[in-house]
Amino acid sequence: MDEFSKYIKQTCLEEGFLDCSISNAKELKSEKKDFEQWISKGYHGKMKFLENNMDMRFNPELLMPETKSILTVLLNYYPQKTISVKDNYRIAKYAYGQDYHYIVKEKLKNVAQKCEDKFGKFQYRAFTDSAPIPDRIWAKKGGLGWIGKNTLLINKQYGSFFVIGHLFLDKELSEDHNLQEDLCLDCTKCIDACPTNALYDAYKMDAQKCLSYQSIENKSANKDIDPKQFRNWIFGCDICQDVCPFNKKPLPTSTKSFQAHPQLYKLRKKDWDELKPMDFGEIFRGTAVKRAGYKGLSQNISWIKDTDI
Repeated sequence: MDEFSKYIKQTCLEEGFLDCSISNAKELKSEKKDFEQWISKGYHGKMKFLENNMDMRFNPELLMPETKSILTVLLNYYPQKTISVKDNYRIAKYAYGQDYHYIVKEKLKNVAQKCEDKFGKFQYRAFTDSAPIPDRIWAKKGGLGWIGKNTLLINKQYGSFFVIGHLFLDKELSEDHNLQEDLCLDCTKCIDACPTNALYDAYKMDAQKCLSYQSIENKSANKDIDPKQFRNWIFGCDICQDVCPFNKKPLPTSTKSFQAHPQLYKLRKKDWDELKPMDFGEIFRGTAVKRAGYKGLSQNISWIKDTDI
């Protein structure tokens, strides 16, 4: 491994990332074809942004000219303490604390800055899933896991409660070739547990039926899914991750920014139902839940509040 590759990987670990890998920046032709077929079937629903920048999504050089290498990182977000499910609504664990987009980008820029201090200036861009990048594909290519039957990246050691980020670099670095084998085998726990059949087959997702899609991307007050199928989820969903055997003993995050506002742990259904805009702003300031907004969260609660599942 060349000195730069070794140093940037070590710096990533020191910055708090679970793991990292380096891939050569190449056009992903077969992956693009698969994605286009998925889009053509309408499984992306109202997420029209996924139809845009198709060439850029699968050709790194179109996103950043002169890209030679892609550094991919994993950052654990599993909370130190989870919200009680008794007499309560549920939000995805990634949304407990501060918005991961800002956390990941800041950490990646810290890594790049330390590398520039040691090796001199170079061109780079830091990304999370806010840019048109097939995150899981690059992570898989770098040996950070396999794409499981729930369509999420799963790592043998760390499970799947992490977010993915990238540094696009104009430097040719040593590529990783240690691919992780698919260990889902004959397990179907995620498929069996999905209440809406969004995972309609192994490794296949109809996003329109996913509770994450319905509670975040579907802005309508009237959802396309029966209220009872929501299982009290009002922002996102972790069902297919919670039942995964590789998440049996999740490692709590050491990133303080992912910790929830203390008041979040005190809320129960009655409190959520009576939540005022000012309280919402205080508890969810800087979090991903702000994406839904007070109105969106209130709509989700109204849609399912009379269910008892």
